[in-house]
Amino acid sequence: MRYYDLSKNWRKVRPHLNNPKVVETLHRDFNRYTYGRWRQKFPSDLDQYPFDFESCGWWCEHRGRRPQYWKYCKHAACHWLVNFNLELAQLVLPKKPWRIITSVKHSTVWDGDDTLFDFNFQAMGIPPDECFQDANKKMKKPGQHIVCHFAQHYTKEP
Repeated sequence: MRYYDLSKNWRKVRPHLNNPKVVETLHRDFNRYTYGRWRQKFPSDLDQYPFDFESCGWWCEHRGRRPQYWKYCKHAACHWLVNFNLELAQLVLPKKPWRIITSVKHSTVWDGDDTLFDFNFQAMGIPPDECFQDANKKMKKPGQHIVCHFAQHYTKEP
């Protein structure tokens, strides 16, 4: 397994970030995360990014400039970002049959062969084989989204 290298290929990904379907998917799903978790709406004007809601220090040990794609990462929010990742993958590499694989542990986008399109685990340094194993319990059809429900409120943590 390997990740689609988002840092190296950011110039191919960046033009699609303003695609109306990509923007709508990110806003719709990530709003279900932020509103469910903190009763705070995720703005639709692209003035904030998922990273602006980060509450975990996975990035603190990083030296140098942060990769641009990190703006679209949020620890423990993979299920609310995976449809966004899918929409981007389909635009960046449209000939591949991208689909979501998901489990309770993780959700990611896979081409059905050896490539994962995953912002979070790639940014956090998690090996692609582990990413695949953590997510590979249920597979959607190519192009099919998962249903995102509201995240559990922070006061309901076990």
